[in-house]
Amino acid sequence: MSAETRARTALVRAELQAAGLDACLVRGTDRFLNEYVPRPDSTRTWLTGFDGSTGEAFLPALESEGGLLSVDGRYELQAEDQTAETAFEVNHVPLGESVWANHCEAVAAWARAQPSPPRVGYPSQRCDEKALRVLREALAGDAQLVACLECPVERARGPIDESPGPLRAVDPARGGGTLAEKLGRIRKSLEAAQVDACLVQRLDALAWLTGLRASELPYQATFRGVGLITPEGLALALPGGAKRLPEGTDPELSVVAELPLQAGLRVGYVRSATSVSWLDAIRGAGATPVAIPCPLSSLMATKSAGEFAAMREAFARADRVMEGAIAFVNQRVDAGQRVTEADLAAQVEVLFKELGAHGLSFKVIAAAGCNGAHIHYSTPDPERAIVAGELVLLDMGGYFAEGYATDLTRTWIAGSQSEADPLQRERYTRVLQGALAGMSARIPRGTNGQQLDALVRAPIWAGGYDYRHGTGHGVGVNVHEAPPRIGTRAGTPVEEGQVFSIEPGVYLEGWGGIRIENLCTLEPAADAPGFLDMIPLTFAALDERLIDDTLLSEFERTWLQGYATRRAEVLA
Repeated sequence: MSAETRARTALVRAELQAAGLDACLVRGTDRFLNEYVPRPDSTRTWLTGFDGSTGEAFLPALESEGGLLSVDGRYELQAEDQTAETAFEVNHVPLGESVWANHCEAVAAWARAQPSPPRVGYPSQRCDEKALRVLREALAGDAQLVACLECPVERARGPIDESPGPLRAVDPARGGGTLAEKLGRIRKSLEAAQVDACLVQRLDALAWLTGLRASELPYQATFRGVGLITPEGLALALPGGAKRLPEGTDPELSVVAELPLQAGLRVGYVRSATSVSWLDAIRGAGATPVAIPCPLSSLMATKSAGEFAAMREAFARADRVMEGAIAFVNQRVDAGQRVTEADLAAQVEVLFKELGAHGLSFKVIAAAGCNGAHIHYSTPDPERAIVAGELVLLDMGGYFAEGYATDLTRTWIAGSQSEADPLQRERYTRVLQGALAGMSARIPRGTNGQQLDALVRAPIWAGGYDYRHGTGHGVGVNVHEAPPRIGTRAGTPVEEGQVFSIEPGVYLEGWGGIRIENLCTLEPAADAPGFLDMIPLTFAALDERLIDDTLLSEFERTWLQGYATRRAEVLA
């Protein structure tokens, strides 16, 4: 264990002992329940060194006991690498299982092995009600849970800088409507749920609802804050106060120091998107928290015509960034110049900025050769040179003025004169066939994400391959938006007007990886009532050198020709 890791672990254990706790849970999220947490605010990263977007940690107070880090299949190799010099053992969660639920079961197993029921602290600001219920059910009385408003890791780490950034307003015509229009639609569902107000804690929901964007958080167009929808409008509590609001802000929006929680109010909240600490605050004010379905999710997921226009423009720019990044690598390789994974990641950021991006929507994945086997390879290596003839996997995204994320992956052979070997061609073509099965699909209304997932995997299964991640996710203000989800356990229907990814892959340790990702939507089939047709929204070129034409059907060949024609139109 490194000296720094040893010191941090010792500090947290001292805090645990001072608080009379036998162990603590360390969440992968922050107090806004974010997926992409600013590194300084990630208690899990600070303690374990693992910086993937998904992962949960646990630390006992005794030095004789090791810690635990639970991750899913995307981060299997990364987690092992980043925790190699720590006290944390990696718990690999099987494909399709909940990381949090699996982690809680592992904690319960530890608790049952103790001589008496231990006192286990959990961070109430970083834990929603649904997550807490899963934890309680796993422990089943084998431990005493203790809510920690400030968790032991935060106390050991000390305060962090949360200086607010400036806000900017989005044109309502390209951002889903005005605040007043959105509130009018939301209030109907609040009335049906018989609540007086509704807490909004999800930052992407808050950004979409207000029509405001910022760049203060990494890989997001959101801003720190929390909102309360009331009959009068939206009360917004912001660090830094009203001076942050741009001119011309909707009059239904008021900035307050504290949310107007009052005794007697019935306050709606979403179980999976509200922290336990906020539920405690609602009850502490004499109000009653009422669990309701999220009143914003379906509104955010179904894009308006103006949102589609903004997103298509952003996606076309992302296509140009991808093709520019591929050309950058190939030109360097052709000229015999050294180019590394880190060089490629840096060039992606430069290209996005040149085309007007406000920031990246996630950390660039730039993996060469065997590193492509890491599904979420998030540490492009400044020493790993890209060489002619090897596969390069690039997964990248950004966001522009309206703050809608882009997400695009391509795999290609480094060097414009390189030729693919038979194995590269066969594996790439299998992945391509999976992508085509999704992008060309016609499905009946009501088809769920699990069914679409199987449709995409079928050609890859036929080749004897599979991949340990979902097939797709919704895209909106955040790069991962739900609904929809497309995966082995995704039971919710995919619907007209949603924007989501189709991203099959093949990953083989010691060989490398291939992923092809496009964003798509669904439109009513013109000649088949009751059916929806998949419509691609991203068109960056595919590497034709990697396509084994003998494996393709006539339909697939024809579809690819049409895709190439559409690419030429979009990128003209």
